[in-house]
Amino acid sequence: MSERDVWDGRPVTFAALSILEGEPAIEAFGRGDGKTGRYTLLALSLRWADTEERVFVDADHVRAQPLRNWVTLIRLADKAMFVNGLRNDDPDAPAPTVANGHDTQASAGPSP
Repeated sequence: MSERDVWDGRPVTFAALSILEGEPAIEAFGRGDGKTGRYTLLALSLRWADTEERVFVDADHVRAQPLRNWVTLIRLADKAMFVNGLRNDDPDAPAPTVANGHDTQASAGPSP
């Protein structure tokens, strides 16, 4: 768990789902509906750290959140995907650097 794994001021964790538990998300991804798949996986996986209860009832509960929280929800959904093996890169991992020590995400251009 990262210090960024917080929702509504409370720490959260991510459940590693079985195939059966994850079927609603798998079905949405299979239909090509990545947004619903992502929101469904988040609803199924995201749990309050202290009680292990699900944070969201379903994908519609995720969709009902204020737009100002969208970036946080996407990061949490990416983490749920990582925990459940649907993405290889940990969204909390530090940005990789190249051999010269510069951030690979930095824009390329002439030296000052």
